[in-house]
Formats: sequence, C-alpha cells, structure tokens
Amino acid sequence: MTEQDIKQILFACKSQEPDAVIDPKGLYCDNLDVIEFGNKIAIDAARKERAECIKFVKSLNYTVADALNEKRKSL
Repeated sequence: MTEQDIKQILFACKSQEPDAVIDPKGLYCDNLDVIEFGNKIAIDAARKERAECIKFVKSLNYTVADALNEKRKSL
C-alpha cells in the first residue's frame, strides 16, 4: 500500500465526532474510529493481494485463473 492509499482510506473513515477536523496532510485525526480504519486497511490489502494472486495464476494457467476470479467474485 502506498501512503496515498492509506490517506484515502483515512479520509473515508468516520470520526467519532463528525465535526472533528482532519488534517489535510493526513497526519493527524482526532477521534478517528480506529476499528473502522483497521478494517478498511485490511480489506484493501486483501483485494490487492487477491488481484496479484489471480495475475500470477493467470501467468501459469489462464483457465484456472478465470475460475478463481469467478469464485472470488461470488464471495
């Protein structure tokens, strides 16, 4: 994940206080819902890992990669 990816996730998270100010540089956020932030980081990382896995499998066997991709979409 890049720094920009993490900042985008930070900006998408809710604050415990909706009117709380978020630093535009993405360095500080008082009252951030850290559970939501952690979950979103984990989900984003898992999506990227799946995409890389399918890309690797496709390099070995295109038919298996298509089946894996379809299976992942149904989850």
